[in-house]
Amino acid sequence: LKLKSMDRVGKEAAVREEGLCGRRIYEQRSRSRMQTNGAHKAHTDTQSVPTQRCETDPRLRVPAQQIQRLRWPDELTPERFETEFVAASTPCIITGLVDDWPAYADAERTWRGNRWDKLLGDTQIDAGFDPADSRMMHFGDDVGEPGVLFNPGRLRMPVWAFLEVARLRQQILQERLRNGNRQIRLQDHPDIQQRLGRELVVQNVPFLAVDGNSPLQYFAPIVCCIRDLMPLSFYLSHDTYALPKAMQEDLGPQTAGRLMPGWRQPDSSRIWVTNGGPWRTPYPPWSSETAPEPLDDARIYSCFHCDRMENLHSLLAGEKEVVLIPPGQRDVLSATRYSTQNQWLLAPVASGCGDGSYLGSTVMTSRTQVECTSDQSAVHPLRSPDSNRHASAGRWPDEVDFPVFTGRLRKGDTLYIPAYHWHWVATATPPALGLPEDGPLAMSVNYWWWPVHNDDAMERWSYQNEVQSWQNRRIPMPAHKAPLSPE
Repeated sequence: LKLKSMDRVGKEAAVREEGLCGRRIYEQRSRSRMQTNGAHKAHTDTQSVPTQRCETDPRLRVPAQQIQRLRWPDELTPERFETEFVAASTPCIITGLVDDWPAYADAERTWRGNRWDKLLGDTQIDAGFDPADSRMMHFGDDVGEPGVLFNPGRLRMPVWAFLEVARLRQQILQERLRNGNRQIRLQDHPDIQQRLGRELVVQNVPFLAVDGNSPLQYFAPIVCCIRDLMPLSFYLSHDTYALPKAMQEDLGPQTAGRLMPGWRQPDSSRIWVTNGGPWRTPYPPWSSETAPEPLDDARIYSCFHCDRMENLHSLLAGEKEVVLIPPGQRDVLSATRYSTQNQWLLAPVASGCGDGSYLGSTVMTSRTQVECTSDQSAVHPLRSPDSNRHASAGRWPDEVDFPVFTGRLRKGDTLYIPAYHWHWVATATPPALGLPEDGPLAMSVNYWWWPVHNDDAMERWSYQNEVQSWQNRRIPMPAHKAPLSPE
C-alpha cells in the first residue's frame, strides 16, 4: 500500500504493474547500489536471524526478543549502524536522531501545535478511513468473507476538518474523565455541540480501479457535519514532498546522511497521521443531542506487510508497538495480495422520520482489480491463538520456531526497518495515552531508500515472497499470474 502510493519515485509500482518479479527487482536495486559510486560494498549473503537466546513472549505466544535501543551519535556511529544493522539486516530503535527537527523540537514549528492550521488549514487532503474496524486494511475472515480484502476508504476533506475531528475527540475524552468516564451530555457542553454541527463538504475518492460497473454516484460531493465524521478511524498517508516547502524543512536536517551516507537523498517519504481507532456511533446518529463515544480499544493497527526498501520511521507524537519478522523464514503469516478487493465508501442516509440525515457506510467491489498493491496478512499477534490459527492456516503461533523482534516507540524515537522485514504496528494517540499536551494526533514520518547491501539475499527473499503470495491466494487466479522460475 505504501509503495504503490509513492508518487515521487513509483519504482515499486512500475515493477508490479509490469508483472515482473525477482530478477527485475534485483536489477533495479543493483542500479541504485551502483549510484553510491562504490562507497559501500554489498555485504555477504546474510539473513537477520538473531543469535542470542530468547524466550516466548506471553502476549504474543511466540519466541521474541526486544529490538536493541541505541542513542545517536554516542552509541550508534555511522560505521556501527552500517556494519551491525544495515549490512546484517537487523532492526534497531534510535534515539536522538530527530532531536533537532523543528517539527519535533521547535516550540514555534512543532507539528503538535497549530503548525498545520497555519500552513494547511483549507488545503484538501485524501485521508484513509475505516468506519468500523481498527485495522486499516484487513481480510474478511471475521465476517465470513475470507476471500475479500477490505481496503480503506479515501475521503477528500479540508485539513481543518481532519484536525477538528481529532480535537473534538480529545476534548470529549477529557470531559468524560472529569465525569467519571461516563457519557457526556451535550446540553451541558454547548461549545462541543456547536462544533459537532458545523457543516462541510467531503467526497469519496477511488482507492481501487473503477470501471463502467462501479457505483460512480457515490463519488459526488457530500454535504455533512463534523458529527458524521467523528466515529471514523482516519489514517492520513501523505507524500512528504507534496507538503509546503516550509513543512518539508520542518523535517530536517535529513538524518540519513549522518547515519548512513551511502543512502544519500531519500527515494521516497510519507507522513502518517491518525486520530486512533473507530468510535461508537451515537444513537440516533442524526441527532444533535447525542455525542459519539470511544470504544475500549483506542489503537489503530497496520497489519503485517513488508517493504522492499530500507526504512527509517520517526515518531513525532503518540506511541507505537511494533512486531517485526525477519525475511527468509518459514511462512507463518499466510500473506497474499490475491483476493477480491473491496473499498469502504460513505453515503448520506435519511432518518426514519425524515427530520435529519447522517453518513452511513457501504462497500464497493472492484470488478477488474484482484491484486492488492502489497502482500497482506490476517495475523493479529495480540488476538487469540485460535483466531490466528484460522487466519494463517494453522501456522501462527504454533509453527513460529524463530524469534520475532518486538519494540515500543515513543515520540522522538526512530525505528530502522530493514528491507523485506514483515512489520505489524499498533498506534496510540496522545489523548489515549493521557498526554493531551502532545496534541490530538499520532504523527510519524517515513523515509525510504533502495538497498545497497545483501543483493543475493534480497533477490531470494523477493522471489520467496512472490511464491508464497501465490500459494496463499484467497481466490482462483489465472495460471499465467503465477511467478516465473527464478532462472
